[in-house]
Amino acid sequence: MDMFFASLKFMDYVWCFIIGGLICVIGQILIDKTKITSARILVLFVTVGAILRRIRTI
Repeated sequence: MDMFFASLKFMDYVWCFIIGGLICVIGQILIDKTKITSARILVLFVTVGAILRRIRTI
């Protein structure tokens, strides 16, 4: 496990922060501008993530 964390570079952390922030912004916009509940947004994000993971492995 230590080798995994040692191999991470600073830019990996920056990209994770940026992508995670964008996901949060999208979720917040959906909460503010629509009547979709936060639970349904969570299900939507998990479903989209599973679909993207499946597409990536093909």
